[in-house]
Formats: sequence, structure tokens, C-alpha cells
Amino acid sequence: MVPLGIIATIISVVLWTIASTISKKVSRDLGSHTVAFLYLAFSILPILIATAIVGVYSITFYGLALAILGGIFLSIGFIYGFKALQTENLASVVTLGELLPALLVVFGIFILGEKVTMLQTISIIVIFGGALMIITTEKFRINRRLVPAIISTFAWTGYWIALSYSITSANTFALPILISRLVGVPFIIWYLLSNKAATRSISNLGEKLKRNRTFLVLVSFTLIASFSDAVGDVLFGITVGSPSLALGAALVALQPMLVSFFAFLLYKERLTKLQLYGLLIMIIGALALSLL
Repeated sequence: MVPLGIIATIISVVLWTIASTISKKVSRDLGSHTVAFLYLAFSILPILIATAIVGVYSITFYGLALAILGGIFLSIGFIYGFKALQTENLASVVTLGELLPALLVVFGIFILGEKVTMLQTISIIVIFGGALMIITTEKFRINRRLVPAIISTFAWTGYWIALSYSITSANTFALPILISRLVGVPFIIWYLLSNKAATRSISNLGEKLKRNRTFLVLVSFTLIASFSDAVGDVLFGITVGSPSLALGAALVALQPMLVSFFAFLLYKERLTKLQLYGLLIMIIGALALSLL
């Protein structure tokens, strides 16, 4: 029988792929600020439902603090991730997310004092090498427009570190995820109010919804993407708390291949040879790191 954690991971990967594919379209057409706000606001409902189904358990002050910190990292991840999607290839942005497992291991080494094997060390070096190839142009210069994607990945790493500890301390996965999303919404609002360009992009949201059918369709797509991402997070929360986490992480490492297929199919995106090699190298490194 297939473990529940693996089933949850497979569904999560499919949902995250749907969310990423749609996010490319809406980020480009609505702007990263608008999408970040809508994305996080819409995501609260499905997670609230999941929390009600699972049940609300008590949470320690430690777990609450980590969930709040996770919400801040979550918001930063959304803001910079959508900014990168506005201009760069979907496959490149998503593949840079493969840095996450390597960063988690680095966190374990330097903060928790964990020991790693030689093969794990090589896997980490391979992942970072692949990332360098992805952000390097054909003229061997750093593509600065992919820097927001790297910042987003660092933020997502912080999010999952905080959430993993919060889920463990609370002995439930849904409540910490809900708290992080509830914290993320006011944080993004604060960010928007402190950014004039962002404020302008949001201020006429109501009028645009009334007058522009295309705009309404794009907001609807954002709703679908937000729900897909949120449900994917809840399901992967099951994996985080299960014995299947290592195999689940390996399955997640394969997501960029699925995303790259849809990016080519729907957006006609083509990677340079250097980026393609970087993508394959990062996937191999992430798989090795997850299974070793």
C-alpha cells in the first residue's frame, strides 16, 4: 500500500505545478504586487477549511512564534517570486527552487551542527553549480533579473524551516500553516503601503474588476492558482510530519521537469543550452540529496 505521505506529495506536486504555470500568466498581466496580495488573501479560505476538518489543537508559544516568522518569510517569497516570473522563464524560476533542499542541509550543518556524508556534500555543490548555470547568460554574465527568484528561494527555505519546527511542536500541520497565512496578509499589506508602485497597482483593483472582463478572468485564474498552492502546502504538511519525508522530497525535486514541459507547451519558452544543463544538474543533485 502506498504511504499516505507519498500520495500527499504527488498531489502536492501536481497542484504546485498548476499554481506555478498559472502564476506566470497572471504575474505578467496583473503585476507582481497585485498577484502577491490576491494570492495570499485567497489562500486563507482553503487552509481555514483544512484546519476546521483536521481540528484546532493547542499550540505552544514557541510554535506560534515560528508560525508567525514563517508567515513573514512566506510573504517575501511570494513578492520576489512573482517579480521574477514577470520577466523570466517559468522553468528557470521554478528550477532555482531546487536550492531549497541544499539550503536546508546547509542550515542543518551550520546552525544545528548536523553531520553530512561526502556524497551529500557533493550533491550540495552540484545543486549550487546548476543554479549558477541557470542564472548565467550565454555571454557568461549573471542574469540579475533572476536574483529575485533566488531571494524567493531563500525566503521559502526560511518558511519551511519555521513551519517544520512549528508543526512538530504543535503536533498538527494545518494550524501552523493557517497562522502563517494570516500573518502573511497584513505583512504584504504593510509592504504594499510602503511601496508607491505597489499601492498604485492595488488602489484601482475594485474599479478594474467592475469594468474589465479580462481583468476579472485574470483574478479568477489567480484564485485557482492560490487555492492550488494552499492545498498543496496543506498536503505537503502531512508529508513533513510523516516517515515518508525523504522520498517525498525526492518527488518534489522532479517538479521542475513537469513545469518545464508546460512552460514550453503553453508559453513556448525555450531554455538556453547552459540553462538546460543547469536544470538537469540541479534535479540530479536534489534527487541525490533527498535519497542519500
